[in-house]
Amino acid sequence: MAKHILFDFDGTLVDSRALLVKLYNEMAVQHRFRIIQEHDLAALRSLSILERVERLGVPVLQIPKLAMDGRQRYQENIRMLQIVPGMKEVIARLSGKGIKCSILSSNSASNIRLFLKNNKLDGAFKEIISAKHVFGKHQSIRKVMKQWGVTPSQIIYVGDELRDIEACRKLGVPIIAVTWGYDAPGLLRSGSPDYVVHSPGELVKTLLTLT
Repeated sequence: MAKHILFDFDGTLVDSRALLVKLYNEMAVQHRFRIIQEHDLAALRSLSILERVERLGVPVLQIPKLAMDGRQRYQENIRMLQIVPGMKEVIARLSGKGIKCSILSSNSASNIRLFLKNNKLDGAFKEIISAKHVFGKHQSIRKVMKQWGVTPSQIIYVGDELRDIEACRKLGVPIIAVTWGYDAPGLLRSGSPDYVVHSPGELVKTLLTLT
């Protein structure tokens, strides 16, 4: 049985899609990339992150710098963000069962802590871990497992992107993919996650059977 649950942040716990599109478009104007229109969103959800940046004309080598700039802009707008409806209850239910929950995200730890504080969730998670590289989440998960002294089967990751699934697949870590986040259900299934859930209620039921 799993001992720890690692949650992704953006798209999984917090509904930040509209903000990230807004911030991307601000940087797109500055750097002369293609901006995202409302009618682009459905198609972009069905593309991997590398396919998206290619579609938008963003050089891959610029992604780390853009991500750093984006995190600062994100913090300036963080009060407009809301937790995904039902996820606060999921965390409360898991905490009530004594299940250890942490967050591992490509966002900055300071942004995540500020959001949790604003939403009175700052004591709900054991650790907040920032994956420094957009494409290096598996390295961060491996480091966490070593620090905690746990095997892949003792962790469950909950995420909303194909890259989350790919990171877990590299390590043999079970992953639950949620369909209310950034990536479309079909794209998530292409990565063969262990579970796919469509609501926070379905998520908590799945987690309670695995812990």
